[in-house]
Amino acid sequence: MKKFIVCVALVLSFSVLFAQRGAIETDIFGALQYTSADGDYRASLEKNIFDDLIFKDSRNNKHQYEKKYLDKAEPGLSGNKDAQVRLLWRLVRENSRRTDYSATFKVDIFDKTIIEDNKGYKLEKGKDIFGNINVEERVNGSQAQLKRNLRGGLEYTRDKHKASFDKDIFDKWIYKDSFGNEIQFGQATWQRILDQYGTDEEFFWELLDRYFYKV
Repeated sequence: MKKFIVCVALVLSFSVLFAQRGAIETDIFGALQYTSADGDYRASLEKNIFDDLIFKDSRNNKHQYEKKYLDKAEPGLSGNKDAQVRLLWRLVRENSRRTDYSATFKVDIFDKTIIEDNKGYKLEKGKDIFGNINVEERVNGSQAQLKRNLRGGLEYTRDKHKASFDKDIFDKWIYKDSFGNEIQFGQATWQRILDQYGTDEEFFWELLDRYFYKV
């Protein structure tokens, strides 16, 4: 009986997850370890002494998710092993074909979310003095900003190009950009959009992906 309990404990502690291109297991220290099927690529996801989550792999890629960022952006992930496994799978997919990439995810003392990498990308997301969202993004010298204006509408600029998403006097939401796109959404349609996307900001990002970044 004792031997059976020991065997079960070992199985639970390592909890090997097999997949077509590799496997993830939990080592004796609680860290997640990934090994590709051919053994050529390895990666890990583990906590440091500050409870940050650190991803590293055999191609010198590294992601550091500070605890304060995780608590804000992914509440519950720090204590959820299944969620951490899903995160590791995603990071393996993103990093297995690149080398020497590093990124940090943190929240500063002003509660501003900052994501930065070593390839010229930086994102800062916080709130202005009125409590409205303000997002600034820099990519290899190109600058972009998302903010909410005093009317409550959203405005996005990237270098010399602009887009907006705002209500008119008839309570219709209108998307416009400097590429000549203009789309109106009536109240019934807008309610369905909110049911699907949750917020006007999330839908604005979708519109930017469809009409702004495609140009």
